[in-house]
Amino acid sequence: MAELVPGLGVGPAGFAAANLLRLSTQIPRKQDFAVPMRAPTDLGSLHFVSRNSRTGRVKAGLRPREVALLEVLSRWEDVVEEPSPAAEKILQHLLRTGTLDAKRLAAASVTEPEDVKTRLAELLTTADRPDLADLVARPQELVAS
Repeated sequence: MAELVPGLGVGPAGFAAANLLRLSTQIPRKQDFAVPMRAPTDLGSLHFVSRNSRTGRVKAGLRPREVALLEVLSRWEDVVEEPSPAAEKILQHLLRTGTLDAKRLAAASVTEPEDVKTRLAELLTTADRPDLADLVARPQELVAS
């Protein structure tokens, strides 16, 4: 996959993202990948989803697992099989241990949809990173500045 879409800000989407983060046991027939550009043509079992407006993912240098988190936050009800409290504990652990880089995620949030920003800020707060939750850009704060 790295040969087709090289660079930062690329990662799994949909059930592939939830599976990578251990929030789902679903293994999709086609692997979805979010790319921060115009999506290339699908290839075999690889399906590419364009996230060209989410340039913060590239600027923040997100790795695939971090992209997976943002993708899961955007489709939580559709792809997470674990009960919400258990899923949140898994993600909190990944943030606390540094498996997911909280600073990069907060920096990347600037170009994410409002619902993702809200969920990310809540997750960072419960993962003992309220300092970074405060940095997550929210539209109402941008208007006030």
